[in-house]
Amino acid sequence: MKILKLDENKLNSTELAIVNEINENPDYFCSHSIQEVSRASNVSSSTMTRVCQKLGFKSFKSAQMFVYEKSRMQTEYYKLGEDKTPDQVIHNVKGSALFTINETLNNLDPEYANTIAKKIYESRSIIVFGVEQQEVSANSFVQNLSRLNKEAVAVSNIHVFVQKAVFFTNKDFCVFLTRTGWTKEVIESAKWAVSRDIPVLILTADQETTLELLGDVDKNLVFTIETQTLGYDRIQYPTISSLPGELIIFDVLFNIVVTQNKEYREKFKKTSEISLMWNFEGHL
Repeated sequence: MKILKLDENKLNSTELAIVNEINENPDYFCSHSIQEVSRASNVSSSTMTRVCQKLGFKSFKSAQMFVYEKSRMQTEYYKLGEDKTPDQVIHNVKGSALFTINETLNNLDPEYANTIAKKIYESRSIIVFGVEQQEVSANSFVQNLSRLNKEAVAVSNIHVFVQKAVFFTNKDFCVFLTRTGWTKEVIESAKWAVSRDIPVLILTADQETTLELLGDVDKNLVFTIETQTLGYDRIQYPTISSLPGELIIFDVLFNIVVTQNKEYREKFKKTSEISLMWNFEGHL
């Protein structure tokens, strides 16, 4: 898992090499002077300072503090143990959930999320397709969309999906969830939707595999967000590992839609006022 996650296209070769070195050896970076770290990276101290500033830190020391804190958090929370005691189970569940939420949001581009939220806002109808455990996330998102009076439905198999989506056009929107990244029903349904010029969003734990399996489709109609999970060889609770990431992404998209549109902000304000009247005064 990386300490620093940045768009590699925005870094030159020297900067990328320094970032990779920090990610591979965070303990060394945090425990040595700028002179020692610079020598290990074959750059001058002034170059190291400039790179840290370009990464968004005021100084080398500030970068060290950030890397130290994040590295410590990963060590304490994200390291899964083999013990089967209740204490260890609680630690493992907490660690996997914290990792999924933190790393998924850290990798989410705000502008990209805003583009997807705008698509949701403009869509006439929305289908959210989740199989097995992903039904939980799908139903939760549809429930929130209903609060915006959006026409939305959650489906859990390809047959119901096609029955609903056959009436969709490019004015509608399909959302898919796949924990593995290669769920056959999801991949085939998404390909079918895109072939009909219907835009889609896919939440996947393996973005690269998902895009590869989609094949030669119009990628302009495909939005993907990767939900980060701990390595499958270490995770002991695969059936729930991706749910926190899916739910937090849906929360982000829902709240962007609300905050970016005045009519929703006003309606939610009125809803809160009505709820308070009912709770404290006993009438609507």
